Formats: sequence, C-alpha cells, structure tokens
Amino acid sequence: DDAAKVAFLEELHEIRAYCHILSMLCDGFNLILRSEDKNTDNLNRCMMGKFRRLVNDLALKEVYLHGRRYTWSNEQSPPTLVH
Repeated sequence: DDAAKVAFLEELHEIRAYCHILSMLCDGFNLILRSEDKNTDNLNRCMMGKFRRLVNDLALKEVYLHGRRYTWSNEQSPPTLVH
C-alpha cells in the first residue's frame, strides 16, 4: 500500500544520512518515475512524484534497460506492462 511505500522511501533517505558514499542501490521498487514507464493511464502521480524526489535527492541514476521496454507484466488480457 502507499503508506508502506512512503515509509520505504523515508527509510532510504535515513540510510543515505548514515552512508555518505552510496555506490549502488538495487531493488524492484514497484514504483515508476515517468508515465512512459507504464503502458496504461492508471497512474499514481503522487507516488511517482515522491519516488522522483527520492531519486533526485539521492542523486540516483537509472541503469538503462537493454533489449526490452518493460520489466513486469500482470499477465492479464490486456496486460499492464511496467518498466
């Protein structure tokens, strides 16, 4: 749920305060940065903004995805696809 996602983002901010050299952060965040990262218009723009602020605040860089546009599917018809 959104409350758990917000708590997770806050925890990442706290970790950054203690770890001054953050070399890599990897996870399946279940959050998206841009509307282009999803093939439907069902977007949570508030959570997108919170995630984008975290990425900017921590100066994170997205690793380019080679060979595919999306990384996740709900496997329904029609599918929801997410990067």
